[in-house]
Amino acid sequence: MKEVVLDPQAIEDIKWWIQQDKKLALKIMELIETLPKSPFAGKGKPEKLRFNLSGFWSRRITQEHRLVYEVTDDFIRVVSCRYHYR
Repeated sequence: MKEVVLDPQAIEDIKWWIQQDKKLALKIMELIETLPKSPFAGKGKPEKLRFNLSGFWSRRITQEHRLVYEVTDDFIRVVSCRYHYR
C-alpha cells in the first residue's frame, strides 16, 4: 500500500475543520484512510480532475468542499480538503 502524505495546506485545512466541525473532520480522516486501499473508487465519488489540475483527483466532502489529492508511483499526496479546487 502507498503512504499518504499531507501537504502543509491540507494540514491547515484539517486543523480548521477540527475547530469548525468535528464531524466533518472525522469524515475527512475516514476518506484519507481509504485512499491507500482504493485511490480511484469508493466513498466521496472520486473524480479525475482536468485542465490546470490534470493528474489530481477529488472526493466530495460536502457540496461545497472537496478532498484533492495526487496519486504517484510511490505515495498519495493530499493537497487540500477545504473549498472547491484551489
